[in-house]
Amino acid sequence: MQNLYPLFERNRILKKELLWSLRDYSFAHIQLEYQEYDQGILRGYEIKVRENDLVIGPGIFKYGNFVCLQTEEERIPYSPKEHLQYLRMKVEVDRTSQDYIAYKMEYYVTTDEKKEENEFELCRFHLRSGARLRDQYRDFGDMETEYDTVSLIYSDWGGLGGKTLSPAIIKYFARIVLESENSQLEDRSFAYLCLTQPGTIPAHVLISYISKRSGIRMETVGNNQLIYRFMRSIIEEIQKGGEKSAGIRKERHRILVD
Repeated sequence: MQNLYPLFERNRILKKELLWSLRDYSFAHIQLEYQEYDQGILRGYEIKVRENDLVIGPGIFKYGNFVCLQTEEERIPYSPKEHLQYLRMKVEVDRTSQDYIAYKMEYYVTTDEKKEENEFELCRFHLRSGARLRDQYRDFGDMETEYDTVSLIYSDWGGLGGKTLSPAIIKYFARIVLESENSQLEDRSFAYLCLTQPGTIPAHVLISYISKRSGIRMETVGNNQLIYRFMRSIIEEIQKGGEKSAGIRKERHRILVD
């Protein structure tokens, strides 16, 4: 077996074998990188609210065994409704051509809770009439606010060995942990991992950290809401402990001064 790497020099003509090598290398590289990941969002796909549109950022997505690229932003209009709404991506495979297979991605907002096998959730929200949809959060618990807030908790992210939680949630958790003076060494170590890891954190890593940190044996994989709520409980515990510790330090300081 051999790998061909073209030499891009003046007055040299690229032969078809070299062009085929470039094609195969570019496809094979990304397929091999994510071959052990579950299908779903792999990188990017940041959701932003701009006026009356939901803006979907560029990213990488896996459907079946094929990795798809979205290189440009997509804007999807939305409006208030009296029901929970879902921003979804639908993937269709076109095999009618003899020259290629086309993976077509369609984005839309729906109130239908049922999701087909080729549909993936990007976010959900419940926007009331007269209110404004927001994508910024006051604190970690605010990410589960019922109304007028973009929720990423149920987004379909693919990780190593299975589904996992959105990196936006995990990195937000990590930043809060590092900002707290009362976080423990294991919290800070986990936070550094989350902030330096590109893409997603595998669900089994999240569950292992939560189980050891909370003392509760947790084996459920694929329940994003449960994982998020355990992480929220850890944040609340850290912050309450931080307030207590700050009070103790202040009291000790007064005694020393006196």
